Amino acid sequence: MNGAVTTKDIVTIAILSSLGGALSTFVGYLGNLVNLALGVPFGAGQFMAGLHVFWLVLIRALVARSGTGTLAGLLKGMVEMFTGSTHGVVVVLVSVAQGIVIDIGARSAGDGRNPGSRLLWWIAAGASSAVNVVVFQALYFTGALLWYVAYIGFLVILAFCSGVIFAGYFAWETLEFLEDTGILSKRSDVTDEGQRTGRSLTYRHLPAILFVAFLVVGSGYYITNVASPFSDPLSCRVAGLVETPYTFKLDDFSDEMVTIEAEMIGSTIHLDPANYTGPLVSTILNHAGLLSGASGLRVRARDGYTIRFDNLSIIMADNRMLITSASDGLWLIAGDYDGSLWVKQISVLEVY
Repeated sequence: MNGAVTTKDIVTIAILSSLGGALSTFVGYLGNLVNLALGVPFGAGQFMAGLHVFWLVLIRALVARSGTGTLAGLLKGMVEMFTGSTHGVVVVLVSVAQGIVIDIGARSAGDGRNPGSRLLWWIAAGASSAVNVVVFQALYFTGALLWYVAYIGFLVILAFCSGVIFAGYFAWETLEFLEDTGILSKRSDVTDEGQRTGRSLTYRHLPAILFVAFLVVGSGYYITNVASPFSDPLSCRVAGLVETPYTFKLDDFSDEMVTIEAEMIGSTIHLDPANYTGPLVSTILNHAGLLSGASGLRVRARDGYTIRFDNLSIIMADNRMLITSASDGLWLIAGDYDGSLWVKQISVLEVY
């Protein structure tokens, strides 16, 4: 980074990067809710992608030095990886790439205090958000039909719009709110426009206030009521409309294991054909006993990611859907389904 770096700068980068990385699973959960609300298995959640970049824009605006965005991206990605991201080291590469884009945009945009400069910041934030789709496709793209390429283009546009809104607009609104309320001192390049009353502050910054409140309340609820990061990664609970709810480990089904060959083809990740061994989901549910009226199955991961199969009878007849063990916990292998319906680190099978 150019210029003298103060202890305050280092602490700011470290705290906000760590906070952004730690809340990344909450953002993923929000994306999953968007997918479920729209009835699609993947893609629509890119509308929340800008929330990942929000922290990088805020840091780069607070610590206005070249390289700050890249460093923040590296730290955020590492925290995200070590707090259980299902993408592993790839999430670090994505986060660093997003930080680099923010640094490039900030160099051109300036201080962000006039309309033209602010617009450039928004565009940079949008481009940074869209980078996640580009990097994942660069790593996992294996060649696809034209319609798939067009679909990826749509995801890029959706992520870009999310970045403009959640990373560009809201990051700067949040920064100005913190400065105007005195929580942060105004930067030396910013002139005071005069003393504002508490009421004018509230009205002017209402979007930022609501946005920050949403992040605080939402992440708090997520951590305490949705995610189960400290649960045993090698066990899973069967719940819902079953006669005997229970918790199992794969060793409980040592005599009922099957092996299938399957290939995961997702919107951003592709796994080559491989053999997977474990008990069928139908076997696991039969041990619990299905109650009358049971019609579907929800599969929930430890980070709150949830997918739903609405036709339980198909699941009970499926001989290519099983639970297997991986280095990070139990996986749902849905051999005949899109890759978005394969679930890592599962914790609950809920019959409804």
